[in-house]
Amino acid sequence: MTKSFEETAAERREYVDQVRASFYEPTTGQGGGSPYRYGTGQERELPSGAFGFGAKLIVAILIFAAFVYCDQKNITFHTYGTEEVARQIEWNPLPVGQLIETATTQP
Repeated sequence: MTKSFEETAAERREYVDQVRASFYEPTTGQGGGSPYRYGTGQERELPSGAFGFGAKLIVAILIFAAFVYCDQKNITFHTYGTEEVARQIEWNPLPVGQLIETATTQP
């Protein structure tokens, strides 16, 4: 005894609804359909608290200030000095120019 296409689709739709419902809080029922609010744009937004733009900016400023301080005082960490850090930042492991030339010359 095989299931029809409609029965299989209905079972899958019900399973997907159950999985979606497990991610969201139930709403107060307002008629038909699923009692869960998915796909309506009413999902909870991520808090802009600890890692908002301002916090990232402050961390970046502190890192830059530490770099300048270490450069002026000639402080090294293990074997890394500010020259080595700057060289690592400037180093480009991919020869982009050669890749572009190769891509444009090949048919």
